Amino acid sequence: MAKAKSSVSTATPTGGRGKRTPLTRAVARPVQPPLEPENPTGGIDLEQYVPAYLTFTATKLASGAAAVYRKYYGVGIEVWRVLVMLALEEKVSVNMVCKLIGMDKGSVSRCFKTMYEKGFITFSVDPDDGRVRYATLTPAGRAKHDEIKAVALERQRVLLSCLSDAEAQTFMGLLLRVHGNLPNVEKATQAYIKEKGPKAITST
Repeated sequence: MAKAKSSVSTATPTGGRGKRTPLTRAVARPVQPPLEPENPTGGIDLEQYVPAYLTFTATKLASGAAAVYRKYYGVGIEVWRVLVMLALEEKVSVNMVCKLIGMDKGSVSRCFKTMYEKGFITFSVDPDDGRVRYATLTPAGRAKHDEIKAVALERQRVLLSCLSDAEAQTFMGLLLRVHGNLPNVEKATQAYIKEKGPKAITST
């Protein structure tokens, strides 16, 4: 007696020549459990703790870049970051750099001073607020930016070489989304501290 055939097809739906459709890709993708950074010992499992690997990666990348930029191009990583920003914007203020990059005002002011002394920027005053100064890239500053840009992009290329092009695009999109969520992290932190945390420590 012939075995009855299943009414459920086991063939992979295709869009032609065996190509899996988005539906079959979604079905085939296993459901991932949520991250559980707290391990049985009561400590934090670093391989499940996102801030750890974000910090490890950023710190090592910055350290390697800083060593190369200072040795071969004569500038520190902070100067490079501001050069990148100035290459995109016509002019920037200290507060603009602080907001985008996350540097403190003192560090940005010192960075501006160094860049001005090296001839990389000029200053102008906001006509509506004389307290605000804007930095603008000079031709020498643009040339230094372009010089470093080549090695910076090569470092990124190698960093992402372990990913496919599609994975790299997805990764960048996720980083942008996570970065945009940082204000919510700080807001939630303050709410947690207010409800469960200790009182602020006052310096003596």
